[in-house]
Amino acid sequence: MRFLRSVIPALLILLAPVLAAPDTVVARVGDRVITQADLDLQFELFLRQSAGGIQLSDETKAELMGLKKQYLERMVQDLVLVQEAERRGLAPSRELVDRRVQQSKESLASEAAFQAALKSYGIPDEATFWQMTYDSMAYKALISDVRKRMQISSPAIKMIYLLSRDRFVEPELYCSSHIMLKTREEAEDVIRQLDEGADFARLAMSLSEDKISGARGGEVGCLPRGKLVPEYEAAMLKLKPGEYTKTPVHTQYGWHVILLTKHVPAREIGYPEAWGQIHDEIENRALELYIKNLVKHADVEIYPDRVQ
Repeated sequence: MRFLRSVIPALLILLAPVLAAPDTVVARVGDRVITQADLDLQFELFLRQSAGGIQLSDETKAELMGLKKQYLERMVQDLVLVQEAERRGLAPSRELVDRRVQQSKESLASEAAFQAALKSYGIPDEATFWQMTYDSMAYKALISDVRKRMQISSPAIKMIYLLSRDRFVEPELYCSSHIMLKTREEAEDVIRQLDEGADFARLAMSLSEDKISGARGGEVGCLPRGKLVPEYEAAMLKLKPGEYTKTPVHTQYGWHVILLTKHVPAREIGYPEAWGQIHDEIENRALELYIKNLVKHADVEIYPDRVQ
């Protein structure tokens, strides 16, 4: 099952227009069609993947039905890419796909286990899985080839960096912990114990009403200004690292004793560090435009009024 778990999510974003018996055609891409049954099955798989494998209620599914036509457009786009891979000789051979399917089988205990795994993902048969594997491999081969062919110059990346340096600044961060109590009196008692040398983390774990941070010794994390409730933030900003509030801080959630553990100054991200981020942004944008252009000029017909 482990191999299928790693392969299926990648396959689900691709199409498999041979999944179902002949039905109402909702789209055509070249010589392949997508039927209502294909769309129903692929959309169901998409919902399952998006929900992390959790079974969605019928009510939730009904609310998401409005996305179906958009998902059909994604299926069409992906099939256009698969056919482009075929046109350019990048699609995998039958033998290569057969080997990949066989690897999936061999990762499981038996043929019966393989069939059960397909069923658990809603895939009706091995032929369908084969087609999904083929489409996935063709899609990835095209995307990989396009990325390799892109030539993004370092001077262009440098220019973008210099013209948008304000994007490459990490804000100052304030790392804090807190102990939240129900009453002011309880908070004052905690401050007294801290003054007497008690360990902040131990008190947080045993006394804090905030059970999530309490389990971490009171750690709230490192956050920039504006991410905490105003009363908490105002009190925290008056502290130096290692100091805690000497009077209880009241917020809508309760009474807090706050410890500032660390202050991280704002930092400008240097060009070497920003290079990869800018490169990937340009590459991804170029890939997006390339895909849109392919779809625009492809032999495609979509019938949204037929989608149920």
